[in-house]
Amino acid sequence: MPRSNTHAVTNPRDAAYRHIARQADRMPDLGLFDLHTGAMDARDASLAHAIVEGAITRWLTLDYIISTLSHRQLRDQEARMQAVLLGGASQLLLMDRVPPHAVIDESVEWAKVNIRPRAAGMVNAILRKVARAKDGRIESWDHHLDAIPRSDGSGLRLLGLELPTTGLHRVSIACSISSQLVQRWENQYQDPTLPAMHTLCKAPTVIYVAHAQTPIDRLELSPHDSPNHRIFTGKRIQLVELLADRPDLWVQDAASSRVVDEFELAHAPSLIIDLCAGQGTKTRQLRARFPDAQIIAAEIDETRLDTLNEVFGKDDQVHAMHVDTLMKTELGRADVVLADVPCSNTGVLARRREARYRPMKAQLARLIPIQRSILCHAEALLKPEGTLIYSTCSLEVEENEDQVEWIRSKLGMTLQSQLRVTPSGQPGEPGSGYHDGAFSAQLTKQGSKQVESLVG
Repeated sequence: MPRSNTHAVTNPRDAAYRHIARQADRMPDLGLFDLHTGAMDARDASLAHAIVEGAITRWLTLDYIISTLSHRQLRDQEARMQAVLLGGASQLLLMDRVPPHAVIDESVEWAKVNIRPRAAGMVNAILRKVARAKDGRIESWDHHLDAIPRSDGSGLRLLGLELPTTGLHRVSIACSISSQLVQRWENQYQDPTLPAMHTLCKAPTVIYVAHAQTPIDRLELSPHDSPNHRIFTGKRIQLVELLADRPDLWVQDAASSRVVDEFELAHAPSLIIDLCAGQGTKTRQLRARFPDAQIIAAEIDETRLDTLNEVFGKDDQVHAMHVDTLMKTELGRADVVLADVPCSNTGVLARRREARYRPMKAQLARLIPIQRSILCHAEALLKPEGTLIYSTCSLEVEENEDQVEWIRSKLGMTLQSQLRVTPSGQPGEPGSGYHDGAFSAQLTKQGSKQVESLVG
């Protein structure tokens, strides 16, 4: 049957399964794609997002359950078959208010129309087995072989199958984290269970309030363990209204904000360059902390540059600039350069769910040269005695402490301080104690140095 990619998006399961199929073609390097929900009402759009979130977050868990029950490897099936089985299992095992018969019936019909008529029987048989495997809840998951952890802190007991008996493999399947990453975390933390379980948290929306200019009296903002932050507990439309109303507040995790909050300078800076400005979150923080400084928000991506121009277009203190232009006009002029570099995102996997399966060795081989190239640019932009702030949202030593040592040995800079923030929060715990993982280091440039040949 012909498959069309240009159709009206009206059914939440159809939208979710198509999205998951697109990701299945890329697995394990999942993409940061928008889920297309068309003109669906809020309830249907919410269902579509929940199906996708469950499938993406628990891909390895669901894959293991489906493959075990069906006696065939899910990853060997075509993308649309993987999608309907993952999406169906996500609903049957992870969602409590969705009728199993509706999930199975609609999934079977979807397979018949979007894969081929004979696929319906296979989908029906496998999803019925998945539904029968769902038993009751247990208080918590503590490496039970016959249960999986849930994002609310409880566990779900399974009938008819067990998780792997090997500890690392069990954590990988239970928490849906690549085995490479679990092994790395065991080497770093001895027990990888806590960082792996952290990635299953429902990450709260954290508001940075350190530079609030008027009292904060919104009922939707509850306390956070950090006095500079609040937890937003309202609806999305209320969040949009709050941020439009209060430009002195913005969404930023407590670990992220420490990068700018905690570095110290001997003198007030005249020029600050945010070398990888992204959406401008840390640029806003720099603007609030150093109100008299000129700030350049630099990017190489034209779309992000457009966003930066929209955010700071009316601010005479902040100027958005392409990195190519920056490197022609601002060499040796900056008092401070913030290099918040692209990284593996392993400290923010509760938010960046699509990043949890990427092969780490390949990731590091790609990212480390990019980070070093950016650091060479940063050093060239600094005045003598200028300050470099290097930061990542990674937990990996190669991207953090090892890069600091490279800066010291190859760029001749002096380390002033460094800070590693381990992720905090476990499934079911209050959002007030939640924060991501992050790393930052402050270094000082000692003098001019030619660094073009040092990249790599």
